[in-house]
Amino acid sequence: MYLEVFYEPTTLFSLKQSEATNSGSKSLISPSPYSIKMALLNAIITFDSLTVAKEQFELIRDLNISFSLPQEIVVNNCFIKIMKDNDKETNKAIKELKPFKSTVAFREYVYLKSNISFAVEIKIKPNVKVLQDYDFLKKWFMHINYFGKKGCFFQFHGAEIKDYSALPIGYSSIWGKSFSNGIMFQLDDMSEENKFEDVNTYSDKKPKREKKILVFPYKQIESNKNYTLYRKFI
Repeated sequence: MYLEVFYEPTTLFSLKQSEATNSGSKSLISPSPYSIKMALLNAIITFDSLTVAKEQFELIRDLNISFSLPQEIVVNNCFIKIMKDNDKETNKAIKELKPFKSTVAFREYVYLKSNISFAVEIKIKPNVKVLQDYDFLKKWFMHINYFGKKGCFFQFHGAEIKDYSALPIGYSSIWGKSFSNGIMFQLDDMSEENKFEDVNTYSDKKPKREKKILVFPYKQIESNKNYTLYRKFI
């Protein structure tokens, strides 16, 4: 059983890989499981309470999330101006006046031609009311309006509980579990060892991130210095 959630991208999307530097970073082509789970926690805290977020943390942490993206994806290469820490300035007086300096950075912005969908699967545990949990998740997905970099807005289009025995063709798959063609991206997910305080922005603890390699059913059609075009082949 899955909760299939649908969103319409209303702006270009960008989410840099976690290992990327600030001055040069390639973008993922979809939100990561980690970013979706953090968005859910943020929505619950903002519109309900911190208590509810803590109570439901394990449910959200253990979700399995797969992605179905549009038929065509265009990744645009851009150079932008950013503010960077003026760490090479040795004069303390100047650094106090100018703590940041302007510099150029490489960024990728992804054009998603049409709606995207997430297939969310709950980790089944004894004595758990699964349908009630899916309804809970559906309620909070409705409150999310961006993923990835701030300003990458998405419009919620609905969510349906589907009794799939296996995901439909077109969804991403985890590399290694089965053979599948496509392009691979390494996405972050929450480790099962994480507690709420580990992902709390105001905590001194660092979250444990699990690296997952996902295969998306796309092939590269065109590429040059300005953009790369991917097309789904199934």
